[in-house]
Parts: sequence; structure tokens; C-alpha cells
Amino acid sequence: MKVNEKRRAMLIQGAAAMIGLPFAARVLAAGAGSYPEKPIKIVVPFAPGGPTDLMARAISRPLSESLGQTIVVLNKPGGTGVIALSEVRNAPADGYTLAFPSIQAVTTPALRSDFPFDMTTDFTGVSVVGYISHLLVVNVDTPVNTLHEFIEMVKAKPSAYFYGSSGNGSSGHLAMEMFKDRAGLALEHTPYKGAAPAIQDLLSGRIHAIFLDTTVALPLLKDHKIKALAVPTAQRSPVVPDVPTIAEQGFPGFEIHPWYGLLARAGTDPAIISKLNDHVKKALTDSRVADTFKSMGIEPGGNSVEAFNQVIGEDLKTWDGIAKKLNLKIQ
Repeated sequence: MKVNEKRRAMLIQGAAAMIGLPFAARVLAAGAGSYPEKPIKIVVPFAPGGPTDLMARAISRPLSESLGQTIVVLNKPGGTGVIALSEVRNAPADGYTLAFPSIQAVTTPALRSDFPFDMTTDFTGVSVVGYISHLLVVNVDTPVNTLHEFIEMVKAKPSAYFYGSSGNGSSGHLAMEMFKDRAGLALEHTPYKGAAPAIQDLLSGRIHAIFLDTTVALPLLKDHKIKALAVPTAQRSPVVPDVPTIAEQGFPGFEIHPWYGLLARAGTDPAIISKLNDHVKKALTDSRVADTFKSMGIEPGGNSVEAFNQVIGEDLKTWDGIAKKLNLKIQ
């Protein structure tokens, strides 16, 4: 500890003793009060232009204004999120380097035996920022209009059809594997490096179905290039209210609702985490964020630190069970 830091700690301790407040509480309050004193980095584990990147950039502006400090969004794609998470895990636990992952942060540990982190002890949640619905879609020329018709088409020619995803371990990959298991389908998986190349192959007929985020599916729907057969959420999406859920089409209990949120390194001052949580919630009420999220089909988040950490823990257990049941692994 530097001399000035030692002196500051002694002054805080002395003041706490004089007014009868616990030392730890005074230190927390002092730390949160001065934060942030320098720019904050938000590390996104995906390339620029995707939904995760767009969400991070949408919220960074009002968050920067609210906190009174510059926020820099850095893209660190690759390694199924490990590269970006490493950036945060290897940084000081001071709240100045944050991660902005998708639900992939809790699905990948279930699929990779060599995953280098414990998401419950190496990181702490700050807040869910948003939720994105998936849509099960097919090419507009595919001769089916309902989920039931799609199932009949695939079962009529086992192993003749292919589905795509934005990558191994992505929520779209896992959603389809879960659906295949429930519906008894033989669909071959073709993983891509992102949604864009998968969409191109869907439009050209090289693959026959994909679970797409609403952020990228909506423009294609409006241009009549794809057809939406189902959403995998418990309730119909307010973005596409006419599209029925998988559950209501014969598969009760089927639900996947991907989240995107902010994480910090474990050990970060709880008062700083609480302050970030408060300012994220405030930023989510900003009209610019609300308009951007609505146009992308994103439902705003804004839960508590405790609630987000509970979601992380529960999701890790859920996806681990699903991966083992379906024998899903990635290298």
C-alpha cells in the first residue's frame, strides 16, 4: 500500500472511531463515494455490430453521463468468451474493467471441460442489462408455416436437413439441441462464426432452420425473407405477438430466454458494485436506450446484484444438466 493510501486509511479509521461507525462500513462508503476516478472499460466477447456489442454501446453513453466518467467499449471476441472474461479476471478488482457477456458465460462452462473460470467465484454480477427472444425461423420458400409442419417435414426425411447457429455453445445451438430432443428430430448442426454467415446460408438454402435473435430476425421478417415458426420463451414475445411459443405448440415447459449483462471481477468493493447497479438501472430508463432496445426487440433488464448472481448460479446448474443429458461438448 502506498504512503498516501495508508494515510487515507488511517484518517478514515480515526473518523470512524470518533463517530462510532464500523470501520468496514466507513471504508465501503468512502470507496463508493470516490468511484469512478478514471475511465471504465466494458469488454464485449463478440465482434462489433452484433446484438451484444450494440447493447453495450447503447447503455454506455447514458451510463457515462450518469457516472460522470468516460466509458470505453472494447471488443475481445474468440475463445467462446474466454478471451474477454480473461481481460476482466486478470484486471484489478476495482470496478474499472467490466465484462458484458451473453448467456454464453453460463452455457460454455457446461460444454467445455477446460473452461478456465468458476463463474460463481471469479466474477460477480452487476445487473442484467437486457433479454433477447429467439425466433425459430426458416427460409421464406420452405413449404411449412407452422412448427407442426416443420416437424413433419424433417421427420419425413431423417438426417436430410441441417440447422445453423452462430457458434458451438451459443444459445441458438443449445435451443435447437433441446428442441431436437423434445421433438425427436434428426437435424445436423452447422456452426458458424457469428449470425451473419449463418443467415446467408439460410437464405441460400444451404441450411434449413436456425434460432435467431430478434435483433437480427426482425428486419428479415419485415423484408419477407424468412418465416418465424415459434418463440422459445414461456410467453409470447411482445415484439412478435403473432408468433406462438414452442410450449403452446405441444411442448409444455420449453423455455429459453437469453440474458445479457454486466459482470465485474469477484472481490470488487460491494459498494462499487451497488453503485454500478443503481446507475445501470438509471441508464435503462433513458429514452435513447429504451428506443434502441425497442427497435432491436430487447426487453430491458435491471435486476438487483443478488438476483443476477442467483440467476448465474441457477443457470450454471441448469445448463450443466442439459449438456450431460444431451451429451453436448465443445472443444
